[in-house]
Amino acid sequence: MSTSDREISERSGSLVAEQSSSPGERTLEEIGEDECFALLAGQDLGRLAVVRDGQPEIFPVNYAIDGHTITIRTQPGIKLTYASLARIAFEVEEIDPVSREGWVVVVLGLGQDITDAIDSWSEHARNAGARPWVAGLHADDHHIAIANPQISGRRLSRPTTMPTETR
Repeated sequence: MSTSDREISERSGSLVAEQSSSPGERTLEEIGEDECFALLAGQDLGRLAVVRDGQPEIFPVNYAIDGHTITIRTQPGIKLTYASLARIAFEVEEIDPVSREGWVVVVLGLGQDITDAIDSWSEHARNAGARPWVAGLHADDHHIAIANPQISGRRLSRPTTMPTETR
């Protein structure tokens, strides 16, 4: 176990089995599309990446998912201006800093401001349940949807070892 891992486990009061920090002891595996959407459904905070004036910017955002549609709730500003009708990226992860295991899901797609859209798909996406984390009035809230996204995921984990059979 590296010094930092040992210090972290001692501070948390947990007993952690000796672990090597060697990256070769972990496996990186692709996560299928259905599992990616299931992982997204279990979270409500992600990161939205937009490009503004030729530079990428990343923002924490709250979101909801309904089927394969991701809906982000936001106020007017940079996110709304640069995500509407633009190629965007969206990422959600869950990583344990002690075990260095977890997953990440990345979504690529076209952002659409569906705030005032009157079609049933947009109405359904707005009602998917993206709830604001910031207190206050939300009359100016907008909804950005990522429809038909390209989604990929990866899981970093330690290989499971099977006990050896003794005779």
